[in-house]
Amino acid sequence: MEALSVSVACRVTTLIAAILLPALLTSCGKKAPEGKKNTAQKSEDDFLDKDAKPDERKYLVAAKPFFIAVANRKYADAYALLSRHARARMSFNQFTPAEEQATFQQYESNPYANVTAEQFAYLMQYVEAARGTPRAPKMLSVFSTDPDVLNRRSKEQFGAMDSMFAIGAMPDWIPADIRRASLRGQIHTELSPQELQRVAQTEGISVEEMKKSEDFDPYFNLKVVLVEENGQLKVGYFEFLPPSMMD
Repeated sequence: MEALSVSVACRVTTLIAAILLPALLTSCGKKAPEGKKNTAQKSEDDFLDKDAKPDERKYLVAAKPFFIAVANRKYADAYALLSRHARARMSFNQFTPAEEQATFQQYESNPYANVTAEQFAYLMQYVEAARGTPRAPKMLSVFSTDPDVLNRRSKEQFGAMDSMFAIGAMPDWIPADIRRASLRGQIHTELSPQELQRVAQTEGISVEEMKKSEDFDPYFNLKVVLVEENGQLKVGYFEFLPPSMMD
């Protein structure tokens, strides 16, 4: 079952990578109100989904510290919020997903076991290199609390796709009865001078012109699955993902 789940995850990841546009590395594709450039939130709660249902609020509150820690590059703090299941096994795909199926499978077959805080911080360097340096949380919402979706059991027409977006390649050995919610969010980043130059060249414009665009807003996606461990909600699984047209 886990091999099948990984195969589906790889195919969807490859599909998403195939439809990415270069501009999405630096833009969310949505204009800020009144044409103003997107900026970091003024309140630490501004990035939480204002339309969340009352029973979803607790999941936003539980995941919020992890997002803030990542956005502030306090990776030791982020690590401390991980459940024992999340620390027990991590795949390189969770940090920078491979586009090729063979490579994706290779990463999944050779995971990191009993990851330490130092190892987690080291792996986060790959996220920064690929997506930019985190600078502020952008948004966070609850994707699903459906147990069937969270455990790949949904019989709905698009149930498999819902599960893929909800939990990605989350290992099947993580107990079904402790999975509580899937959340998806975004974190603003700052690109390195080299990456800025690369993206600008791809777009055929100068770095200065690109940065003046009202849509210039580098970010990455972060998928989180909360589990209940010893009566507390903790991050049971996560994936750092590139921007896509589906954001």
